[in-house]
Amino acid sequence: MASGNLWQLFKGVTEQGAKQLATVIDRNSSNYTVTMQGGGNTIVQSSAAYELQSKVFIREGQIVSDAPDLPFTEIEV
Repeated sequence: MASGNLWQLFKGVTEQGAKQLATVIDRNSSNYTVTMQGGGNTIVQSSAAYELQSKVFIREGQIVSDAPDLPFTEIEV
């Protein structure tokens, strides 16, 4: 069992900020221009190198990791 206040442990996990999915469209040194999943472009930073058109997760203006490049399939029922 975890020691400490369970509420504080929960808050530590949930207050990190949400990750957003984006696609890299341009790179200039450590600055990347990305297209957000819902539309719109923004500039973010990363010390790691990412290729153009790669999917990434963004949090608070930083690229935090690669995102899986899963195919989109729409099924009508």
